[in-house]
This record gives sequence, structure tokens and C-alpha cells, in this order.
Amino acid sequence: MARPDLFPQAEYVSDTRSRLAFRLLMIAVTLVFLTGLVLLSYADYRRTAARAQQQLGHFTELFEQSLTASLAVANLKMWAVIDDISLLPLRYADNIDAYYGRRLRRAVDEIEQIDSLLLMNNDGTVLWSTTEQLVGVDLSDRSYFQKAAILGRDAFTVGMPLTSRATGRRLTPIAWPVISQGGETRGVIASSLGEAYFAELLSLRGIGDGTIVEIVTSDGETAFSSVQGDLPDQEGLMTASRPLPVSDLRIDVSQTRAAVMRSYWERTAAFGTIALILYFTVLMSAIRARAKSVLLAEGLKRSEHDRMQIKAAQREFDAIFENVGDGIVVFDDSGTLHRSNLAARRFLDASEDQTAVRRLRDRIPPLSDIPNDTASFRLHLPGSKGDAGPQAIQCRVTKLNLYGAVIAYCVLEDTSAQERLAETRLSFVTSVNHELRTPLTSLSGALDLLKGRFSDALPPEALKLISMASRNTERLLVLVNDILTLQAIDQQQLSIAREPVNLGQALAEAAATNAGYGVSRNVGIAVDPLPQGDDPVLMLDPVRLQQILANLISNAVKYSPSGGTVRLGLETAGDSVSLYVADTGPGIPFAARERLFDRFTTPIHPREVQASGTGLGLAITRELVQRHGGEITVTSRAQADGVRDSGTTFHVRFNRTDTQEGHA
Repeated sequence: MARPDLFPQAEYVSDTRSRLAFRLLMIAVTLVFLTGLVLLSYADYRRTAARAQQQLGHFTELFEQSLTASLAVANLKMWAVIDDISLLPLRYADNIDAYYGRRLRRAVDEIEQIDSLLLMNNDGTVLWSTTEQLVGVDLSDRSYFQKAAILGRDAFTVGMPLTSRATGRRLTPIAWPVISQGGETRGVIASSLGEAYFAELLSLRGIGDGTIVEIVTSDGETAFSSVQGDLPDQEGLMTASRPLPVSDLRIDVSQTRAAVMRSYWERTAAFGTIALILYFTVLMSAIRARAKSVLLAEGLKRSEHDRMQIKAAQREFDAIFENVGDGIVVFDDSGTLHRSNLAARRFLDASEDQTAVRRLRDRIPPLSDIPNDTASFRLHLPGSKGDAGPQAIQCRVTKLNLYGAVIAYCVLEDTSAQERLAETRLSFVTSVNHELRTPLTSLSGALDLLKGRFSDALPPEALKLISMASRNTERLLVLVNDILTLQAIDQQQLSIAREPVNLGQALAEAAATNAGYGVSRNVGIAVDPLPQGDDPVLMLDPVRLQQILANLISNAVKYSPSGGTVRLGLETAGDSVSLYVADTGPGIPFAARERLFDRFTTPIHPREVQASGTGLGLAITRELVQRHGGEITVTSRAQADGVRDSGTTFHVRFNRTDTQEGHA
């Protein structure tokens, strides 16, 4: 019987809690990892944004310094020009070109910051210009003219971006007052800072992709932009601003967040990928370690469980070994192993294992003289306290080879009761033979004599009673003879006297002997023709052969219908000869065929079909056939199995070689 697990519910709860705790730990570690990854990414984002803002401020400072220095250089050169043209009043436009035209044109060529010049008097009228269309134009309404007219020496002003009236170009005006050495303001000289100038100036600073540089006036107008067309949305830009101290201009350096964060996203993607790979590597390692630890724990648990089961099995084995009814003694030839159970110690009148082993070894041959298979020895031991007398012990010794050592496994069975029973049965059979069989034989003979000599003188009623008494006496004699036959078989005292027997003649003799019994039941007995050219003669006991055939014929006659015929015959096949007895009775049901040859078997037919008998005939027949080295089989078609053409055939098969050699 399988043993239940120890505390299976507790183990299940413990395993469930352990798995739940591990899953919660993995979830917590994953959340911490993701939180740390997000925080690191956010910190890197902040650092990247701050660094980009710092770089933009640095660019702005560089642009401011470059532009301031460039304008300062232009301012110095322009005041040198102003000093040259401020010697005479600016009254006549025709004379200005003659006096100052060459100088002014050379200034346009020498001062790279400007791309044109125009000279105005104090009224704002253009007296001279590199663009002839502007000569004579009144520009007094321009803010740069108004601001420049009130400036002092070494100063200049940058005006709002505007569209040129002559060329239609977008430009940023720059103007200086024309002041004489005596401090008299004689007019204004103006120029423009074109986009080419700003582009050339800013291109020297290596503006990167995605960077936008704008020069903005104080009123928010854009004097220059490095981007043509519409600017991106301000929310998508990062901007750093710095004013120009020498003018009302402001430098704005912007960069799109996409360009700023491109390296951040690349770095974050690479870092995140590596971190995830490392995390999942660690996670899988933890899961594998957990699985291995679980397997190890389960292995340890199974080991402990197996150890407890082994101990329990050992206790059970010890209990069974100690309390089994038969005595058991185990020992080896070297004397290191000696064990016995309670029954063996009681049989051998010993209190310990060593004494029991020693006393048993004194009563059996040495192990070297015992065959490798099982050997049996009959021992007669003095009875222990409480026993009626000496004990008869059957000792079965089995030699086992284990781990290179020879071990004797001895089973001691108390056969005292069996021997007493056998003696009692033998005494009973002897009593039956002498006290019952002899009177029955005398009684049967007396009844037959009475019936034979005085049947005419007896009244019919008395004759009927005598016939009934004679039949019952014969039945009792048959029963007694069957019991004696079985006793002889069990005691191995049944002798088989073999001699040559002609089977054809044996069948004819059996048919003739049992013909009277068949007539009494209106059943014929016929012998089938023998096989042509084969009249087998076997070494058999003729008396026992007739007993075999008589038992089979009597059964066939009992179950044959009135007017039926029982057929006898033989068949040959190679080295075997089969005798058969066939009837046309109700047949033997399939379910009853296994117990057909048992002693005192229960009836196999219903009461109205079952014939009377001792229940020993077929059992005796099988024993007799087997003692001859033969085999008995049956084939039947039973009405109880739904067969109409019913009947039964018994086959008794003998081998020619076996019967020729003979068996005693």
C-alpha cells in the first residue's frame, strides 16, 4: 500500500509562498530597474539640454564678440573717411563727387563691412551715393538719419531693417554723423550691412546643422537670419540671446530640440539596449539560479522524504520480518551477518540472533555442500516451553550471491501439525479400509447372493429393497475406493505396473465391461473403427487404463440422453496417441471447465441435469493420466452456452516415447 506524503498541504502552501515571493521580488527589481533607467534618462536629458543651452550661449558670445569687433573696425575706418570729407561744408552735390568721390569709393572697397555709401546734408538730402538713383532723395524721415544727426564723434548707429528705395533689397542701415574738426555737424554718411556681410561673418564661426542665427533689432525686427523661409515653432527651439553693446542689435542663436537631442536619443537608445540586455541577462541568470535552487530544494526534500520512507519501510520490514509466522534465518559464511526473527528463535530455543544462527548451522550441511538453488532439510527440534513435544521443521535454504559474498536465506516451517494431520488421515484411511471396505464388500456379496438365489421366493417389495440396498452398497464401495485411490496418489504410494497394452483391445474391453451400465440407462456404447494400418501398443498399466476409461464412460453414460450412444476411439498424430470418449449430452458450460478436474467440485449443471456421483472421478482420472505421463483435455458444446448440437469429448493423449520408457 502506498504511503501518503508527509504534510502535503503544508509543502504545497510553502512552495506557493516561495513562488509568490520570488515573483514579487522580480517585479520589485524590474520596477526599480525601470525607475532607475527613467531617472538616468531624465538626468541625461536635463544635462544634455543644459549643455546645449551652454553651447548656444557660448556661440552667442562668440558671434557678439565677432560682430562687435567687425563693427569697431568698420567704425574706425569710417571715421577716418569722415575726417577726410569734413574739411569743407557739404553744400554742392556737383562738387562733392569731384572732391570726395574717389575717397568714398575707395572706402567702399576697403571697408568690407559695408557694401554701399550715401552722403546726406543736415537736411537729409542725399548729396552723393554709390547708387545714383538715391542722389537728391530726401531721407530725413529715416530713423537712422535722425539718430545719427545727434550723435557725437566716434559714434555710429544701426537702424531698423528696411527695404531699399532704389534697389528693393532687404538691408540694415548703419550711419555716422559727419562732424568737422571744430565739432560742427555737416551731415550724415550712411551705409548698409547686407545679408552677404552677416552670412560671411557668421560662416567663419562654423555654424552646425540645425543651428539658427538671427540678428534682431530692438523693436524685434530680424536684420539677418541663417534660415531662409519660415522658422520652426518656438516651442521646438532652444535659444540663447546676447545684445550688441555698440548698437541696438541683439544676437539670437537657436537650435532645434531634435538636433540637440539627437545625440541624447542615440545615447539613450544604446544605453537602454545595453542596460536591457544586461538586465535580462541578470534576470534570466536569477531565474535559472532560482530554478536550480528549487530543483536542489526539491531534491533535498525528496531525499529527506525518501529517507523517511526508507526508514518507515525499514520499520515495516522489521515488523513483518520479526512477526512472520515462518522462521527466517539469514547468515553468511564469514560470520559477519547473522539475523533471525522471533519464530526462528522460538523454534531454535534461542534468545539472540547469534545463538539461533549457530544452532541452525549445526543442523544443516556447510554452505559449500549446499547446491546453488534451494535445498530442503527436515529437522527435528526439541520443543520449547509450552510445546506438546518435539517439533518437525522443514528448512528451505537458498544461497544468494550478493556483493561477492555467499548468503544463506533459510525459511523454517513448522510441519508438526501437517505430519500429525497426515498421520491422522493415514489412520483414517486405514480404518476406512479395514472397518468399512471389508464389511461393505461382504454386504454387497451377501446382497448379490440373496438376490441371485432367492429372487423368485421374495415378494416384489422385498426384492426392490434388496436391489436398492445393493446399489447403495456399490456406491459406497466406489466412494471408498476413490478415497483410497486419492490417498495412495497423495502419499506417492500408487504404483503403475507397465506392460504392453494394445489400445484397440483396451477400448473393446472397456466397452464390453461398461455395456451393462449403459443398458441400465438405455445408452449404447460403441467403438469407432481404428485408423488403418496403425494398431498402437503402448507401455501402460492395463488396470489403471481401464479405470481411466471406466470413469470417462460412466460420466458419458450418465449425461447421455436415453437412446443415445457413447463413442470410443483413438487417433494418432506423429508420436502421440489419443483415446477419446464422446457423448451427446448437455455439454459442459464454458465457465465451469476450469474447475472440472477439481476434487469435490460444486455441481456444474442445474439440479435437474446434474447426475449423482462422488465428485472425485475426473480428479482421479487426471492423476492417473498424469502418472502415465499423459495429458487429458476436454472439448464441449454446452446447451447453457446457447448451442443446440451439444456434446462433450474427453481426449487422453499418450506419447509413444514416454510410454515406451515407462514411469514408475
